[in-house]
Amino acid sequence: MTLTDAAPIAVGEAIEGAFLGAIAENAPAVLREALGLRVVAVDGVTVLTVRAGIPMFNRAVGFGTPVTAGLLDRILDVYREAGVPGAALKIPVPLLPGDWAQVCAARGLTPLPDSVKVTRSTADQPPARTDLRVGRVPAAEERAWIDLVMSGLEPVPYLADLMPGPGRDPRGSRFAAWDGDEMVAAAQLFTHGRAGVLKSGMTRASHRGRGAQSALITARIAAARNAGCDWVVSETSAPEPGERHTSLGNLERLGFARIYDYRTVRWEKRG
Repeated sequence: MTLTDAAPIAVGEAIEGAFLGAIAENAPAVLREALGLRVVAVDGVTVLTVRAGIPMFNRAVGFGTPVTAGLLDRILDVYREAGVPGAALKIPVPLLPGDWAQVCAARGLTPLPDSVKVTRSTADQPPARTDLRVGRVPAAEERAWIDLVMSGLEPVPYLADLMPGPGRDPRGSRFAAWDGDEMVAAAQLFTHGRAGVLKSGMTRASHRGRGAQSALITARIAAARNAGCDWVVSETSAPEPGERHTSLGNLERLGFARIYDYRTVRWEKRG
């Protein structure tokens, strides 16, 4: 992989921020009000707050420049003002300050599991073999797509109504794999500027090992290229030493390279 094959940190993180921001921007107004859902930009970082306290939505992502203690304090002030019980901040390791441990200790930030960022160019399309039919999800099957993705997640209130999709945001595209007429795998592409991000990969247990996700990755690379993107990025959980990680291995076989790790930390309201 050359430097031009890898999305720069600023580009790769900007799309993460745009995806998170789309959750708030495209939510139905009545739901946004009921949840106290809002998005704030703090020096380019996307800070999403949900007063209802849904953990996965109180997040800060999109760190594209070196992190300072002052930046973290401004972000934490947003959470305090919103009155949320806690939040998570996901930061690329190359952007952490040298005194990161002391910065975390002073603010009561505790570690969450690490994850890794991978990227590749859209200039070529890797081959993928599957006996399943793969393509974009027609409007009539949007509900089936949402149900399939949700089946692989922990139950979260209102999540189905907050997922960015074609009906709410033209940057979001949904793809699936079918065995005959049955939808058996799902995935999403979200584009922003020069990059696309791969999200929401899910395959029914009965159809794993048949190349569904590889084919869906390939289809989304092509779609990102057609949308004018130079790169695609994705994120997976960090494998333990010596552990084989299926999702990461799948991406690496299709030309993705691991470019940096994330440190994710948890903030909790005190008192």
